[in-house]
Amino acid sequence: MKRPILSPIVLLLLLLSGCFLPPEGENYKRQSEGYRPVYGSEELKEITIVAARQVRNPGKIYIYKSFLLVNEIQEGIHVFDNGDPEKPEPLGFIQILGNSDMAVKDDVLYADHMGNLVALNIDNFNTVTTSKTLPLQNWHLGLPPPAGSYFECIDQSKGIVVQWTKATLKNPGCYAIN
Repeated sequence: MKRPILSPIVLLLLLLSGCFLPPEGENYKRQSEGYRPVYGSEELKEITIVAARQVRNPGKIYIYKSFLLVNEIQEGIHVFDNGDPEKPEPLGFIQILGNSDMAVKDDVLYADHMGNLVALNIDNFNTVTTSKTLPLQNWHLGLPPPAGSYFECIDQSKGIVVQWTKATLKNPGCYAIN
């Protein structure tokens, strides 16, 4: 018995039925992994020393004279009296938005702050005053987004960016190069 042969037109229709074009217009949004800004008030831009608090997300550790400094990633620096290394006493917390690194020399604390390098005069960590600021990048909206990533564009009316959270974004409009 002879098998039926499909005509080239029927075969072409069957092949094309498996192909489709993505929808267009307002209903179609490209999804991608990226970052969504978390907003805070303008007061968070100021570098201040506040009451000691619990270390939640520690970063780098630094010892200067009889002080122990522990970075709270993206938030600031915990200051401890390290006179007795077996039992450091919390003295305070230096609120420095976006901080991840620090160094101290001759009673000057150098730290990163919202895309800038700041030099802070310290007096036994009782007071902290900014003596110099060096811009490291062109960013004035708070904490910069992670480099090489898509992010939800910033709405300045909501405040300054104090943190970024990883999220699935629909058609992200912004990309961080550096």
